[in-house]
Amino acid sequence: MSPAVDSSRVNCFTAKLYQIALVRWVDLPRKLVDPLGLPAAEIKGGGRGWNAVLRFNGDLDRVTLLPGKRGHYKLAFKVELLRAAGVDAGDEIEFTLAPDTASREPDLPEEMRKAFQSRPPLAGRWLANSLASRRQVIRYIEEAKTPETRAKRCWLFLERLADTGRLGQD
Repeated sequence: MSPAVDSSRVNCFTAKLYQIALVRWVDLPRKLVDPLGLPAAEIKGGGRGWNAVLRFNGDLDRVTLLPGKRGHYKLAFKVELLRAAGVDAGDEIEFTLAPDTASREPDLPEEMRKAFQSRPPLAGRWLANSLASRRQVIRYIEEAKTPETRAKRCWLFLERLADTGRLGQD
């Protein structure tokens, strides 16, 4: 699913990349971001975040801005995007942000969709897990090279949901 971009509310930013552990971040002043009217993001544990579409170096990415230092938001950049542009921590980059109003809910594989239709409590357990976890599971399922492996992975997570109500093994 491609992100929905309202081109009337796009803003161009220039910011310096910095690194914490393996992640590259930029800080953005709230007073420049708030006028974009970014929609609220679902964050596990009740935290706050804002969904945006990032355009950087000709690529689009769906991102979530998080609360940062006083009066700022922080935004993590995917290392793949930075490598493709030949930039890293310490470099200034230019990018645009726009509100991301499209659903972040992943499209379900057929096996899961049918299982959730026939077993609504299982669908409730699926939705009780974080959106990020649901997206990660679907990404893992879709990475399988054969339909048989995709179906096997679907049933692995469906059984785990039925047994524990969780997607992870912890």
